[in-house]
Amino acid sequence: MAVLTLVAAVGGILNIDCIKKTACSCEINGDIIDLTPLANKNNTPRFKDVQGTEPGSQFSWNPCYPFSEGVGCTNVSACQKQVWATYAIGKQESAEFINDPINGLTIHYQAIDTVGVIRDSYVSIDCGPNEGDLTAQGEVGQAKYYMTLKTKYACVAGGSAGGLSAGSILIIIVICAVVVYLIGGVLVMRFVKGARGTEMIPNESFWKSLPGLIKDGGKFVIHGCKAEKSYASI
Repeated sequence: MAVLTLVAAVGGILNIDCIKKTACSCEINGDIIDLTPLANKNNTPRFKDVQGTEPGSQFSWNPCYPFSEGVGCTNVSACQKQVWATYAIGKQESAEFINDPINGLTIHYQAIDTVGVIRDSYVSIDCGPNEGDLTAQGEVGQAKYYMTLKTKYACVAGGSAGGLSAGSILIIIVICAVVVYLIGGVLVMRFVKGARGTEMIPNESFWKSLPGLIKDGGKFVIHGCKAEKSYASI
């Protein structure tokens, strides 16, 4: 059985399930990832003879629709081409969606080649600015082949990969920390120390002096360590 997983990567792996719609599309929380616009429909691969990391080994892939290339690749989704032969490494009908904990959303196909060897191909899908750029890592392990596609069609929520940026996460953490600090401090001051009114504010003296500290900091930034000029009365 083959597996299809998609990586929406902008900023990281999308660790949620993508529910299969077709052999090349799935749904994530109402957003559709659909690779159909990338697919060739004329029995040729959209990405043809992409050089792998191993010399003399090239890879072809087409989403959605099968293609044929050489003697060994007939009606396949993915094909390995070497100097002496071609090997089927995936069939469209074998595609399904999984959530890979390492690679995120990836397409895993499976095929049995002409000599009876079971071969698996994995296409990780990343959100990217262009229509489609495919790179081939090649064979990793026995009869397992890896490729990576960066495409705008994998960007959910109108062109972003979803999720929050590091800056947004930091702001949320700071806000939550301040809220917890204030609420916790007020409760401690009220019920442990018996404070009333503004005395319940934790570190009240600091907060009262904060405007002055900000003012002094602003003066320092503007004037540095220079002493303020003074004029003797005439």
